Amino acid sequence: MRFTIIGSGTLVPDAERGSAAFLVEEAGARVLVDGGSGTMTRLKKIGVDVRELDGGVYSHRHVDHCGDLVPILFALKVGVELPRARDYPIWAGEGFQGFLDGLYGVFGSWIRSDRWSTRVTELPLDAPGMAMLPGGVRLDTLPANHSAGALHLRFTSPAGFVALFSGDTGPSENLIKLAAGVDVLITECAVPDKDPWDSHLCPDDVAAIVDAARPRRVIMTHLYPGTDPVAAIERVARVGIPVERGFDGLVVEG
Repeated sequence: MRFTIIGSGTLVPDAERGSAAFLVEEAGARVLVDGGSGTMTRLKKIGVDVRELDGGVYSHRHVDHCGDLVPILFALKVGVELPRARDYPIWAGEGFQGFLDGLYGVFGSWIRSDRWSTRVTELPLDAPGMAMLPGGVRLDTLPANHSAGALHLRFTSPAGFVALFSGDTGPSENLIKLAAGVDVLITECAVPDKDPWDSHLCPDDVAAIVDAARPRRVIMTHLYPGTDPVAAIERVARVGIPVERGFDGLVVEG
């Protein structure tokens, strides 16, 4: 499985870091995970055309994680050599179908096609969820400590490699449970220790989660400008697990 960070930042404009977006590849299948503003362009820079994607997974419905959904659906109608004729499945938390229906109400036929449909599989917000993604990747979810249908997302390859994306979340026992022993934990670290939030993680929070879950590797993303990345890395590193700040284009394989 190949897990690529497409956007390691936030919606705050940054020339080096796009809004949250990731790509999971296995056995020739490519599934987009989240996708804020600019995702299509950043994908193209690494040679991936969104019109050829095999589906999308969304951690939640906030605009910095799904802002490019409408442009992606519009782009799918353009086609590659011939117009797309296969469905574009989406996996997300409960409520996503209603969210998508609202977008259809605004954009209508610009983002709908009579050649393919956008099939939404909704995953529970009050219990574990599981789905099989294209390429044989297993997706396991648990509710995150956030809003807008937020989920933690764990991806397991057929060979057993596990990558977990925290999504946006505050301190979360579910994240500890899902991240236990994973090969790599990609986690948000949005806010500084001096200004902790209930709905986002600070370095102290990340350190506590890492200490409890003991993943093999930690990659931090989604740092707002007030969060010092050097200090955040130093804080989490004291737990004794390899940790780094993610960047756009970083690839994890296993």
